[in-house]
Amino acid sequence: MKLLNEQEKRDALQKILLDLSKSQDILKDHTERSSYFSRLEDIYHNTDTENFRHFYSDIFACLSAIDADPSQGNLDILAQNMQTLKDSYTPIDRDIRKELFKLYDHTNLDIGRINYTKRITGETRSELARAQSNIVDLKEQLAEAETAHNNATEYLKNESIRLQKEIHDNQKKMQNEYITILGIFAAIVLAFTGGTTFSSSVLENIDKPSIYRLLAVVFILGLIIFSLIWLLIDFLRDINGKTIRKWWLIFFMDALLISGILFTFLAYNRHWLDDTPVSINKYTETEVSRPTLSDDKTLSDNGSQ
Repeated sequence: MKLLNEQEKRDALQKILLDLSKSQDILKDHTERSSYFSRLEDIYHNTDTENFRHFYSDIFACLSAIDADPSQGNLDILAQNMQTLKDSYTPIDRDIRKELFKLYDHTNLDIGRINYTKRITGETRSELARAQSNIVDLKEQLAEAETAHNNATEYLKNESIRLQKEIHDNQKKMQNEYITILGIFAAIVLAFTGGTTFSSSVLENIDKPSIYRLLAVVFILGLIIFSLIWLLIDFLRDINGKTIRKWWLIFFMDALLISGILFTFLAYNRHWLDDTPVSINKYTETEVSRPTLSDDKTLSDNGSQ
């Protein structure tokens, strides 16, 4: 049996743990297991004092190194091999069953602690990743909500402007319609009243005109009245913003009336019509005999006689 000092024993124990974490088949051979049993007895056996007590810090440091670097080994393989050592241990020079059980217990305890820490760390990282993903989603939703809010605000602003413009246009249109209605009535009243008054005034001042003069006056009056009505209607059309005008109508009527005037003058020169004066104002004069003062006096004298 080889005697080792304390540091050598600590280093040798860490070396055994590293070797046991590398392969699952390392303890299948009986000779190999006996070799590990002998190495462990050399570590734990003391000749004149109590057996060696391993350091928890050494076990934890070794297991942490294995867990941090997969190339050095695997903790699950180490736990499996430690179980094999504990179950198949047979003393060679001295029985260290008690120390081996403590090593097994402490090793499994630290492996479980490391795995638990890894699981908690993994869950924490997973939760953190989910939280970060949720944060990203919330940021995207917030950006979409802000975009939707801005779009809605812009839409409402545009709709408000459009409605204001539409209301203003409708008000203006209603005002134009009111003016148009009033203008129509005014045009009708002015046209017919003015035309009738003018026509009556002209005709009343003509006593027993000839057919030529009568036709000329009628055509001229028609030209004036139609032109006046056309101007009033055109004014109303201009107020309502309607630029399409039926020019052919006024041209046709004016041409027709002017043709009538020209025809009258031509007929007058050629004596085509009977030019006997026509009486426009036909009055029936009836003389009613009314008693005078002298007649009343004579009647009264005869009565007294």
